[in-house]
Amino acid sequence: MAIPSSSAYLFLLSFFTLSLFLAISTAESESELELVADLRALQSESKSGVIHLDDRTIAKFLTSPKTPRPYSILIFFDATQLHDKTELHLRELRQEFALVASSFITNHNNSNTKLFFADIEFRESQSSFHLFGVNSLPHIRLVGPTAKSLKDESEQMDQGDFSRLAESMAEFVESRTKLTVGPIHRPPILSKTQMGLIVALLLISSPFIAKKIFAGETLLHDPKIWLSGAVFIYFFSVSGAMHNIIRKMPMFLVDRNDPNKLIFFYQGSGMQLGAEGFAVGFLYTIVGLLLAFVTHLLVYVKNAKAKRVAMVFAICVSFWAVQKVIFLDNWKTGYGIHGFWPSSWN
Repeated sequence: MAIPSSSAYLFLLSFFTLSLFLAISTAESESELELVADLRALQSESKSGVIHLDDRTIAKFLTSPKTPRPYSILIFFDATQLHDKTELHLRELRQEFALVASSFITNHNNSNTKLFFADIEFRESQSSFHLFGVNSLPHIRLVGPTAKSLKDESEQMDQGDFSRLAESMAEFVESRTKLTVGPIHRPPILSKTQMGLIVALLLISSPFIAKKIFAGETLLHDPKIWLSGAVFIYFFSVSGAMHNIIRKMPMFLVDRNDPNKLIFFYQGSGMQLGAEGFAVGFLYTIVGLLLAFVTHLLVYVKNAKAKRVAMVFAICVSFWAVQKVIFLDNWKTGYGIHGFWPSSWN
């Protein structure tokens, strides 16, 4: 029985429509696979797994492909000309970002295709910075599969979370992508070769060290070493050195209004420079040493006149040092220290 001409026409039209749809879908699928393959190739070329993007590759991987894309990209915005500004910590944050990327790749056995890590440099890709609306650094953004507007629909990492470095970056990724980063693999402080050399030196020198210990001829048996160590610990504790190490505070800053001028004392209670802490620690140490001199050495002086002169000198220098500390505290914070006489003296 022959098929009616109208039915045959509808059949052929449906067949060609379905074929065309399948061909378009297959082409789009192949295009997405090619993009993922290109990203993996760029990732393999990077030692840390961080892909370096520019204006051309941003267009290729983010703005040109249709959404949803089969991947997300976490981008670190960098500016090499600002690496010398220690207060931004860009160099350190870039290293921590690379650490997260390499740990993520290692923990997923280099098989993940859902998330890629990338960086953009300002001088090379100023238009991309403008496209994302980035006007301050440090800056990290996650571009998800459905983000069409890179400025409005990508997710920015809060700058307050940068203090925990790689760990906070990993938490940001896990909370936004539902992917698991896994443990952060930090490189060891000493390599295996260095550890081997240290162990070999210890084994070779151990007989000589043991002989010195039993004979009481080591530095640890010298009272002057203990005295110097006590003074150092006192200075370390009162100078804010631990704060400088933890916060990675610079010794000084360069004046923005005059690049040839250095700032050693920062006015404001929210920040303390390294040189500022050392100056205050030096003043405290002077007072402590003078107090130790008066209570432990001056008592053995038999000349009463010499004692009085030394006491007056110690009091004047201590008063000057404490006055400088109070003045600096008032200058930084605005808080003043006032003396109060007993009410019965009024």
